[in-house]
Amino acid sequence: MDGNEDKAHLEWWANRSSCLARIPVRLAAGPGSRAWDAVVSPPLDRGAREDMQFLIEASPYFTLRFGDDSVTEVEVERAGDPGRLRLSAVPEV
Repeated sequence: MDGNEDKAHLEWWANRSSCLARIPVRLAAGPGSRAWDAVVSPPLDRGAREDMQFLIEASPYFTLRFGDDSVTEVEVERAGDPGRLRLSAVPEV
C-alpha cells in the first residue's frame, strides 16, 4: 500500500439491524474507478480469518463504511494472502 491509503470498515449485515462482522481495513485505489485493494488491519487471528472466509462464501456483499461515515456496497473477494482483499462497488439499482 502506498501513502494514499484510507481507513474504513467492512461490515456484513444479516439484516437491517444486525451487523455480524465489522472488519477494519486500509484501502488503496484498485483497478477501475470504483474498486479498492484492501488490507485487513490489524491482521485477524486464524479463527477470525476463517469466520471472514465463511461470510464471504455465504454472501460476498459487504457494506464499506468510510471514516466520514459514508457507505457503499461492495463485492469482496480474496486477493492472495488471507489479509488482502479486492473490493468492487456494486452498481446501484
